[in-house]
Amino acid sequence: MSVSPRRSREIEQDRYGPAKRILSRIAHPVAIVGAAHGAERSCATGTVMYVSHVPPMVAIAEHPGSRTTRLIQASREFSVSLLHDAQQELAVAAGRSAEGPDKFASLRIPVHEQPGHAIPAVAGSLATMWCRVTDERPTGDHILFVGEVVDAVTDDQKIDALLRYRRRYLRIGHWTSEEAPEGYPT
Repeated sequence: MSVSPRRSREIEQDRYGPAKRILSRIAHPVAIVGAAHGAERSCATGTVMYVSHVPPMVAIAEHPGSRTTRLIQASREFSVSLLHDAQQELAVAAGRSAEGPDKFASLRIPVHEQPGHAIPAVAGSLATMWCRVTDERPTGDHILFVGEVVDAVTDDQKIDALLRYRRRYLRIGHWTSEEAPEGYPT
């Protein structure tokens, strides 16, 4: 595929142009990725996708220069909190930098601490997973982490996920089908 000279200049002028135009059209649940090591705790907004049913595994992508990435690399663990549509302000907060060793405390992000896990997660989320890193690899301007889900909690009373689409937050709205038949796990 050839790129016109005009298009090439646009790409050079805004290196995030293709992501803004194309990748932003991939709807995804808003997740906060949590990490901790020693006395440090951090979090970041991110995307998540499942990559295996058995064992249950998910993938996240984090910026290589972030504190969250450094803590994941040190502990080899992370949490993923899928946000409820009433938690948009937490997604905005988690996307900011924060002073001090505990980003959760600095930004007043409510913490769900699961017994047996040192990694904090976001209280009040639709679902939270605690994961052990099984693979890590550079991918363009991010680092891809694959983690096996070692523990999880869900709140079955909450069904309205916070989504991100076209660089905006939105909610699901309503069901358009029945639940998938037995035998199909997702």
